[in-house]
Amino acid sequence: MSKDDLMAQAMPHLQLSAQDMKAILELSVRMLETNLTQQKELRLTRDNFPDSRTWREVRRKDGIRVFKEFQSQNSLPSGNSATCMRAGFSHPEEFEMPSLLMLGTIAGNLNDVMYASIATSTDAMRARSKFVQDGIVNSKVLCCVESPSSDDPFHTLNVTWRYYSLSEPRDYTCIEATGMVPNDYGELVGFHLIHSLGFAQLPIFRNHGVERANMSVCSFFRQKSTTLVECYRRGYFDFYSSNEMLNNISLHTISTQWLSMARYVECAQMKKLVWWMRMRTGRDSFASSSQSSSSTSSGGIAMIGQNTRPRIQSATRCQVCRRGFGGFLRTAPRACACCAEWVCKRCCVKKQVCVVSSHNRSKVNDKKLIFCAQCVAEGSKSDAAPVLREEVMGLRTSYSSTRRTITCSTMETE
Repeated sequence: MSKDDLMAQAMPHLQLSAQDMKAILELSVRMLETNLTQQKELRLTRDNFPDSRTWREVRRKDGIRVFKEFQSQNSLPSGNSATCMRAGFSHPEEFEMPSLLMLGTIAGNLNDVMYASIATSTDAMRARSKFVQDGIVNSKVLCCVESPSSDDPFHTLNVTWRYYSLSEPRDYTCIEATGMVPNDYGELVGFHLIHSLGFAQLPIFRNHGVERANMSVCSFFRQKSTTLVECYRRGYFDFYSSNEMLNNISLHTISTQWLSMARYVECAQMKKLVWWMRMRTGRDSFASSSQSSSSTSSGGIAMIGQNTRPRIQSATRCQVCRRGFGGFLRTAPRACACCAEWVCKRCCVKKQVCVVSSHNRSKVNDKKLIFCAQCVAEGSKSDAAPVLREEVMGLRTSYSSTRRTITCSTMETE
């Protein structure tokens, strides 16, 4: 068992009193209000850039840019700042801790971004990190303070543990909150708050060479247009170290990890495909053997975890474009991992999916599976909110066998 697995196993599930949960809720509300105010006060140029006298760009990818705040020589992290972070102090900026800022846009819609941000379980946290590559080596949900509801599916408040392998290995115990709030113009704004908080009953891992650090990070998302989501993130970090060189290396590593937000919409689409795959075929994880796009005698993947998938009967034509599989070139049919229909090479696509292993809960399997063009289109266009409602409420909807016929002659297998 790896070091991070041993640490995750040693982290107990927190038993918090009603008073403790109330205090955590009040802290999350206070931190959210502080960050909303801070976002409003941020001065931007006409091109939506921060003041170059205060911020220096350190990373960029597509429509996302990350900036590092200039600091004075006397602004190294101190014991006082770390104490205030652990106590849930609402204004870490007053202690001149290292700060990063992210601004930009990503293609997609707000619900998809929020669906990727939310993680209601340890499995969901690990699968998300594996897919978007956000730098988290291992993680765990230690306590659920508030859960999503059918009326507010994006609302969560959890206590979580995160382990990062940076220039110096560090871990964090945090409160983590997600949800939607209206802004001054009546628009819905999604938020994702992560704020360090210490708990006496949780172990530390200095004997493993891991330092317990502190951070306060808040992200906001707004639907800027029908196809673009505006992103904002501000983070403060206390690495509990006076080594300025290592701290700067850590900040640059974190700024690179923040660019993983560019994959949030793709992550949401992956989560929807995996959910439908489970609901429609009863599959919970991957088989040990890899799926071959040319192997059809076994019906794609025949067994997933404990559930046996019925063998797919041979078909004579593609269920999407209705072209026959025969002919001189003998086009080999492929089985969609989601709907179990036979499709041709032109009407299927390989998509990366991440699911926690049924044999080892600390391991996330990462594979490319074949999906038909119709399921991929549904995953892209469908609203994430109803899927999340079903997921968190444990509902199961029936899957209609009636399929719309679409033509995707230009789609090629990756």
